[in-house]
This record gives sequence, C-alpha cells and structure tokens, in this order.
Amino acid sequence: MSLTARELLHKLAEDAGLTYPTVAKRINRMMKKGSGLIESVQEIAVEHKLKPNKYNINPVKIVAETEKILREDYTQTLMISAVLGQMIESRGKERFPPPAFFAYTEMLFRISDAPRDVKSETSIEIEERTTRIIELMTTLVSVLCEWSEQGVVGVADDCPDILRDIARAIFRKTKLLQGGLWTCISCGNIVESRETRALMCYECDSKLSGSRSIEDRYESLGENDRRSYGRSTE
Repeated sequence: MSLTARELLHKLAEDAGLTYPTVAKRINRMMKKGSGLIESVQEIAVEHKLKPNKYNINPVKIVAETEKILREDYTQTLMISAVLGQMIESRGKERFPPPAFFAYTEMLFRISDAPRDVKSETSIEIEERTTRIIELMTTLVSVLCEWSEQGVVGVADDCPDILRDIARAIFRKTKLLQGGLWTCISCGNIVESRETRALMCYECDSKLSGSRSIEDRYESLGENDRRSYGRSTE
C-alpha cells in the first residue's frame, strides 16, 4: 500500500497506461470539485477497468512513519522544523501549504515526550528526511480533510476516528488563517497574521530577538504547556 499521494498516483498512472502529469492534473481538478483523494484515484481506476481497492492510503501508517522520523534525533527534528518554517513563509511554488504545516505541528505535539538524543546526521540525510516529511504531510491533509476550490472545508467523512482530532485542528487553524489570524508557534496565542515574525507573535519574537540558535526558535513546537496550540479539543 502506498503511503504518499505521489507514490499512489505513479502506481495508478503506470497501471492505467497514463502519464503522471495527466493523472495528477485530473486528480487536482476532481478534488477542487469536492472529491477526496482516494475517491478520485479509485474513480479513475474503475474507468480503466482496474480494481479500485488496490489504490488506497492508510493515514494511520502515515502518522506512524512520521512519528518514527521525528523521534530519530532531536537536532534533526529541529532542522526539519526550521526548513518547513521557512517554506511556509515563502511565496510561489516553494511555499509549504499551511494545512500541511499544521499537520506537521500536530505530529510534533504527539512526540513531545521523545528523548532528546543528539546524533550526527549528515546534511543529505536531513534533506532526505525533510523531503519525506513534506510528502507525508501533504498526503495526510489530502486524506484527512475535505477539500474544495477554497481549500480545506472540513473533516473527510472517511477520516479514521483516532485521527479526527488532528483533522479538526488542521481545519480550525486553516480557517483562522483564511480569516487573517495565526496561532503563535511559541505561546499559542491567536494574533493577526500580519502581526507575526518568524511564525511568532511580536512578544515571543522579541524575547528571542538577536538569537541565532535554531533550538531557541523551534524547540517550543510540540510542547504540552501551550495554551491554545496543539491538538484541537473541539
């Protein structure tokens, strides 16, 4: 069973005798109209007389692999967080989709009790882990959430019960952002998105002003004592 959307679409394209770009464009159009990722993939599979059940993704396994990666090494996880933090503030194709970033922070919340072992990971290894996390998170939000042309519009009907809290948190924070609000990654306060610096409210950013330490900027992600940030209780 595939774990990422890219893997799943490549498999469908190969089995159906189509090109990957052709499949990807069609899936995107279908999802903008309200179809889920798996629903869209399986519909195309049926059209090409393929068994739809062969094309599936287990979001629980995505969460398990993500947790495994994030527990490997504390410094590596901080580096991944820094890269994704920069990407979400980027523009254009380089930008990390906010819903996927929110999914990532939910993963950090789940591994907040991980031991802080510090290993020596190479830059290539960290880049590979970061790329994998990006694929896993973009896939996770695709299967946990309901989508339309406006983006995330709710929790998918087939979202597993044990992951509904994550899906609700992604949806809630995405709606806040669409309304011009942002949840500080440090203290958890909800502030105007235009009043943030490095994903933090001014107050938290000022406490770290002048600090170049990656630990100072990102080690608060995933902590249990945040007031608002983390898993949704709705």
